Amino acid sequence: MNDNINYDFDEVKKQAVGRWPDILNHLTSISWEQLQNRHQSCPNCGGNDRYRFDNKDGNGTYICNQCGAGDGWSLLMKVSN
Repeated sequence: MNDNINYDFDEVKKQAVGRWPDILNHLTSISWEQLQNRHQSCPNCGGNDRYRFDNKDGNGTYICNQCGAGDGWSLLMKVSN
């Protein structure tokens, strides 16, 4: 295994566009149901009916009335601590 691999974050960001449901489902405990565009419980704070995953432009965007809004990267960081 080569431990000297350098990843270009901008390239990784480009490759993630349109793949956020798969990325989040595989790397976190977020269920497929929580990756639907409807009001439901938040995978981070657990609050009922305050979160929705709208995935605008394939960027994994979400909105939570308690946690705030962000993209797939911020959701990945929040639920992974």
